[in-house]
Amino acid sequence: MMIGKYNRILWPLLFAQIVITGIVYFYTGILRGPDVPRMLLTLDGNSVETLRIIGPGEKSVLLEKAKKSGEWGLPEFDGFPANSQAVAQLIDRLTNTELGMQVSKQTDSFDRMKVADNNFERKVEIGKVSEMKTIFFGSAPALRQAHARLSGEKIVYAVKFAPGDIDLKASDWIKKDLLVVDDKKVQTVMAGNIKIQRTQDVNVDGQESSKPAWKLFINNKLTETQDDEKVDEFVKEIADMQIDSIGSDADIGNVSKKNTFLISLELEGGKKIEYRFAKLNGEEDYLMTTSSRPESFRLPPLASQKLLELSRANSLIKKAD
Repeated sequence: MMIGKYNRILWPLLFAQIVITGIVYFYTGILRGPDVPRMLLTLDGNSVETLRIIGPGEKSVLLEKAKKSGEWGLPEFDGFPANSQAVAQLIDRLTNTELGMQVSKQTDSFDRMKVADNNFERKVEIGKVSEMKTIFFGSAPALRQAHARLSGEKIVYAVKFAPGDIDLKASDWIKKDLLVVDDKKVQTVMAGNIKIQRTQDVNVDGQESSKPAWKLFINNKLTETQDDEKVDEFVKEIADMQIDSIGSDADIGNVSKKNTFLISLELEGGKKIEYRFAKLNGEEDYLMTTSSRPESFRLPPLASQKLLELSRANSLIKKAD
C-alpha cells in the first residue's frame, strides 16, 4: 500500500520534470540533435545553374553554367571557362553535407556565430536562376566544422564543413589547363634560332616507339649534340602549359618591351599556335599572350622562367664531359 502511495506521488513529479526540461531546452536553444537527419541542401546538384560565393568585405565570385555545353564559366571574365570539375565537387559537398547538432535558435547569437545576413565567413547562393537558396557559414565550433544557417531560418546548426576551403578569387576557379595541347600532336617547335622537328616515332625494330624522337636545328643547321631529354622536356613544358591567372589591364600596361621572347608550335594538320612572353616591370613574372585566345595570362611563377631557359640553344645541347 505504501509503495502504491509513493508511486502516485512520484509519477506526477517525474512527468512535471520532463515537461519543464523540454520547455527549457526548446526556449534556450541548448544543443540538441535534429529529430530526423536532414541534408544542408535539398536540391539536385545537376539542376544547379548558378553559384555565387561571397566572403567578408564583399569579396565574391560568380559561376554560371552554360545551357548548351553544361560547362561552367566566369561572367566576370566574359564567360571564361571555369574548372567545371572543381565546381561540381563543391556542389557535391554542399548537397551531401548533413545538418548536425542544433546550436541555437536565438537571433541575437547570429552575429557571434558569424551566420548573420551581414556578418559571415561565407555566404553561398546556389540553385536555378529562378529559385536560389542561400546558406551562411560562420565560425568553427570544432575542427573542420562550421556553424551554418539557411536564409530565412532561425536555427543554427553545426556542420562538417570548412568554409575557408571555398576560394573567393575568380582566378582560383579558372580552367588552368585551358591551353594544354596533346604533345603527341606537336610536329614543330620554334623559339628564336631554334627549331625542333618531330621525326618518325619508330624504334630499331620498326615498331612504334614509346618515346618521341626529335631533331634539333640551330640557325637552320642540324645539331648532332642535342640533349634528347632536355629537348623532350622543352616540348612537354610548352604543350602542358598551365595558366595561373588572367592578366589585368594593369599587367598589360606594365610589360617590358625589351624582355620578351616568342615560342610557336605547329600541330598535326598544320595548326599553328604562337605564345608571346613579356616580363612585367618590377616583377619576376611574365605575361603571356597566345594566338589561340584573346586574353593575356600570368603563368605560375617558375613556369615562364623555365620556358625561357629551355628556349636557349645551349640548354638543349649536351654538355661536354
